Amino acid sequence: MFDWVKNICENIKDLDFSVDKYKSDSIIQSLPTVAYVNKAKKLIETKKFAEAESLLLKALDISEQDDLIYKYLGKIYEQNAKFEQAAGYYEKSARLNPQDKEIWLRLGMCQLNCSQFNEAISSFEKADKITPVNTDVQTGWGMALMRLKKYALAHDRFIAATKISKYNFTAILLSAVMEVKLNDYDSAETKLKFLAKVAPNEGSIYEYANLKLLKSDYNEAVKYAKKAIEINKKMLPAYFILGEVYSIQKDKEKTQKVFQSALNNDLDDPILRFEWGKAYLRLFEFEKAKEQFTLALNGNGSYLGPKIGLALVNCYDNDFTLLDELKEKYGQSVYIQEGIALERLDAGKTEDAIEMFKKALRTDSKQTYNCYHLANAYKILNNDVKVREYYEKFFMENPHYVKGYIEYSKWLIDVSDFEDAQRKLRKAQKLDKNNTEILNLLFFTLYTLVNKKICEYNIKEAISVAEEAQVLGDFRYETEKHELENILKNIQENN
Repeated sequence: MFDWVKNICENIKDLDFSVDKYKSDSIIQSLPTVAYVNKAKKLIETKKFAEAESLLLKALDISEQDDLIYKYLGKIYEQNAKFEQAAGYYEKSARLNPQDKEIWLRLGMCQLNCSQFNEAISSFEKADKITPVNTDVQTGWGMALMRLKKYALAHDRFIAATKISKYNFTAILLSAVMEVKLNDYDSAETKLKFLAKVAPNEGSIYEYANLKLLKSDYNEAVKYAKKAIEINKKMLPAYFILGEVYSIQKDKEKTQKVFQSALNNDLDDPILRFEWGKAYLRLFEFEKAKEQFTLALNGNGSYLGPKIGLALVNCYDNDFTLLDELKEKYGQSVYIQEGIALERLDAGKTEDAIEMFKKALRTDSKQTYNCYHLANAYKILNNDVKVREYYEKFFMENPHYVKGYIEYSKWLIDVSDFEDAQRKLRKAQKLDKNNTEILNLLFFTLYTLVNKKICEYNIKEAISVAEEAQVLGDFRYETEKHELENILKNIQENN
């Protein structure tokens, strides 16, 4: 996304004499290296890197003390993205001529590309002393600090870079990214909104989408993520934003479609599989989540994220082996916290499990399945108030989870709250009309309410539900249905 390769060539006159003639005519015998370097510079300008390198290596045979030879060898390797070798040459050049106004910047950028972040910082510090008003130096320095997760210090450098040049859009973007890291969303939004208007690219648009996601502005997050993909179909993180939003919104079809779209654009990757697995977790599709986490690990066996995800889904099957391997070191993960809570619940340590489920919710309030767990845990403690509280919290965020309605309704029946059970089962029936378990529970609920208060309408309603279940071939209350039919017959005969 960021182009750090500057113009490395000067407009110089081509040499119209041979190096051998220059050497023989020259009074100062070091001058032939200048001829080699100047010729190499022109070759670099026309991207003839192999020929330029050959000339510079010949120059080294003449003198190993010419900083420009090493500098331009470094440029060749940097142009070819061989940053480690480039850094080696730049270091030699810098030792010979530490006052070169460009060398420390180039060295720092190569070290940055080699993940030598502390070394890069040192190089940028030296560059800043020689050229103290250089926007690129400040930007590179900030990038090295950013990679070390020193976000506040990095932010200071990016701001300094923008003060030197208001057209340094890279520094503006990165300062906004740092502000997001530092939870200064308002300032970040000002910058990202500006970039979206004056310098839109897949990077700035993606970051704006990500900020909107963090602010739970899902419509805008989707809008800008789609724009980033329009600019660059290979912008993989933008697909992740869409997948996260759709899974939070419990839209299974759109979630699956967006990840499949990434696959169709040749973006299959362990990170994609991990994000897909996380989306399935939000949709409570645990077997599908397990499949994606496994695919991610097959692609990269050392990838920690899907391993932690797999540990959680295994806990749903009462398999805590992988959790035991990870929980001591990665207890800050919401997935591990949820897994530990399930392990404690399985061991009969209900109150400890409840505390860990609550901790997981504090870690990530969007992982609302922990509310479902809490409702079930409080059932064990016979705390009816808390059971209702956490079921209701869960359904506030997950109004389409059929299995949850069924479990909640069963509990409501157990505590003889048939009116509320009926309401919950009606909601479930709207979501899954042909679910015979829902129909049977609904009939039993209506049958019980009719026996408490006989009403012709309610009897007809219960019989209608029974007939729907019979059509589907799974009805369990034939005796009770006949009883209601007889009651209805008597009412109609007496009228």
